[in-house]
Amino acid sequence: MGGGFSPEAKKQHTSDTTISSVLGLLIIAGFTIVLLTLTFLHNSESDSIVIDVLGRQRMLLQRYMKELLLASEGIQVRHDQTRAALEERLHVLINGGEVVNYMGSSATAQIQAAPTEEIRQILLVQQRSLEAFTTMADEFLRTPSKASGYDQLRVSLVRKNDALLEVANDAVILFVQRSGTVIRSIIQWEIGVLLLIVAGASIQTARFLQSEKELKIVQTLAMEALCESDAVKSSLLSSVSHELRTPLTAIKSMVFHLRDNGVLLTATSQKELLAHIDDQVDYLNQLVGNLLDMSRLEAGTLKPQREWHVFDELVEGAIRRVGMLLDKRSLRVTIAPDLPPIYVDGVQIQQVLINLLDNAIKFSSAESPIEIIVDSVGETLDVRVSNIGDGIPAAELDRIFDRFYRVQSGRSPVSQGAGLGLAICKGIVEAHGGQILAQSVPGQQTTILFRLPVPTVQLSGAPLSEPNVMQRTT
Repeated sequence: MGGGFSPEAKKQHTSDTTISSVLGLLIIAGFTIVLLTLTFLHNSESDSIVIDVLGRQRMLLQRYMKELLLASEGIQVRHDQTRAALEERLHVLINGGEVVNYMGSSATAQIQAAPTEEIRQILLVQQRSLEAFTTMADEFLRTPSKASGYDQLRVSLVRKNDALLEVANDAVILFVQRSGTVIRSIIQWEIGVLLLIVAGASIQTARFLQSEKELKIVQTLAMEALCESDAVKSSLLSSVSHELRTPLTAIKSMVFHLRDNGVLLTATSQKELLAHIDDQVDYLNQLVGNLLDMSRLEAGTLKPQREWHVFDELVEGAIRRVGMLLDKRSLRVTIAPDLPPIYVDGVQIQQVLINLLDNAIKFSSAESPIEIIVDSVGETLDVRVSNIGDGIPAAELDRIFDRFYRVQSGRSPVSQGAGLGLAICKGIVEAHGGQILAQSVPGQQTTILFRLPVPTVQLSGAPLSEPNVMQRTT
């Protein structure tokens, strides 16, 4: 067939895809490594600026101390500028901002706020120590050199300066350690990303090589599935054709008999033939309706048109629809009292009940009873339709809801019907958010149970059903 790929073309396609995937992973790896390297360089540059500023703080503290000693001896120095530079740079180190690289220079650098809480706390300690030191420095400058206590104040000021230098040293050490940790982390990330990309490339290559084998298996399975699908379609077409042909043949035969031998038949015989024709036409109408419903279910166009309903009325309507089929059968209907109104498509739910009753009649003897039980269980409404007959083998319980599937009854080896009734029931119930299942003991009772969710919001003023137990024995 045209449009396919040769094995060689498929292998080439797989190989090209593998190479493209590996190249893509390598490009991502290169981009990630470049990004991490740029981040590394940026952090290194920023950290070097901050470390330089912290180091110059120590130098400025020493300079400030010397200027204070010179000023106390009457020598004119600009110790106030040094003090302002110390305070300004310390403020920027804590909160971030622009800082002048060198005193008397116009060149500035932008630095970030303290990167960790530990560094921030030690800088705050340095700021408080600087405030205490400058307060003592002001007192020292106001004290005459020949006054008593001058020497003691000078010694205290030098000790304060030494302590302040120690705090500044600790800040530098902390920041250098933090910078080293960040750099190591970036390097580890680069190595990790590279290893991850290499592992991913290796896995991707192995996966694509494996996909070549899997592709052949999938193609084989697809061909088998297509063959099976064609066989199923042929089987379904044959089944539907047979179901249509049987009643048409019977109708044709009875019409021929009436036309050619009508004058020889009694009025009773004519009525019986017409009744049989009517039954076969009804069956054809039901079969065509089921086929249309199934096609709408598959197309997704059989949408529930929901309204509020009292479930008793839906049950009674379904019983009236199958009244002729029931004939003299015993039908017991038990409906729990005080059932809440239910928000469903009444026509569709009635169709479910009709199909289940039709099934129960078809697969049970004329003498056995049929029972409908409706009860409210938690947040669901449970509906059971039961009959006594040959039952359903356990292996077939899950298959009876498949389209065109029919259980071969021991009572009637070839039962009438196309096997669509239960499939339609399942589609309608699930479209309402419910579920349906079968329970059967072969030779005893068979029950089809479907559950519908009960709305959490009750219909205001809606009449609830009265206790209702009906016994039908016509």
